[in-house]
Amino acid sequence: MVRAPDSRANILAVCLIVVIIVAVQLALPGSVTIGPLWLVPLLELTGIPIVLVLSRAAGADAPGVRRVMNAYLGLLVAACVMNALLLLVSMLQGDDTDGVYLLLAGFGVLAINVLSFGLVYWWLDGGGPVSRIAGHVGNPDFLFPQQASATTWQPGLIDYLFTAYTNIIAFSPTDTMPLTHRVKILFTVQSSTALLTIVITLSRAINLIPGANAPG
Repeated sequence: MVRAPDSRANILAVCLIVVIIVAVQLALPGSVTIGPLWLVPLLELTGIPIVLVLSRAAGADAPGVRRVMNAYLGLLVAACVMNALLLLVSMLQGDDTDGVYLLLAGFGVLAINVLSFGLVYWWLDGGGPVSRIAGHVGNPDFLFPQQASATTWQPGLIDYLFTAYTNIIAFSPTDTMPLTHRVKILFTVQSSTALLTIVITLSRAINLIPGANAPG
């Protein structure tokens, strides 16, 4: 197993990000969560020690570990998309949940979007963080501007989180370009989910303006 000099910091950062995602999910209204409020967060928290144990035993770059991690990150993305869809359903059905609460839920779903997709991009690019550090990158999924002038530069977790953030703000690539089909599909899913969430959140905000729904 190839260990990066900052692999421990990366592991701690990823665990912290998952904990933040779980905390935001637990704060969401029950109407925009899948099943019982605790179900998905419990699965996500349980996945942390499972992945860590498997990585310690077989190596983070082992095929089996990668499949488990892919499934785990797939759960994060699926939960993010479902939160956005259920938020839409709640709005269309005239959910009697407090308006401000639903408005804050929209921002929470956006935060989950950035963190979840940022982790996915970090894990997928060029075969994963272990392969990138070892210099065994086959086909990179992203082209960062620093790579044009610094051949030894390697993106870190924060770079992928920033890429995920800019994708939901601009709804398109900014300085980091997606190169592979799988990442272009993920970009599309992420930006579409974010657009849906933003439209819902803005409509809720407009409804909360005093006199916004008053007859003219």
